Amino acid sequence: MTPALAAGDYVVVDKLAYSRRLPEPGDIALARDPREPSRVIAKRVAALEPGGAVVLLGDNRDESTDSRTFGPLPPDALTGRVLWRYWPPARFGPVR
Repeated sequence: MTPALAAGDYVVVDKLAYSRRLPEPGDIALARDPREPSRVIAKRVAALEPGGAVVLLGDNRDESTDSRTFGPLPPDALTGRVLWRYWPPARFGPVR
């Protein structure tokens, strides 16, 4: 998910975000990986499709496995919205 997130980043996640509102393009969302549901992935919301399906894309498009591989996800596959990075200190701040 580089450049927004890097390996080793610790983040604050709003796990109720999508129970209160629909995902918006630009959000960084956590979702269950449809290929391995025990794994959680972080991807940017690219679009909402008819019926509420969510298209997720990684920021590093050449290296990312995302909706181009596994297709749009149902909204209930999203488990939270990444809001803030608190580690490492040099990268402290909101995640965009």
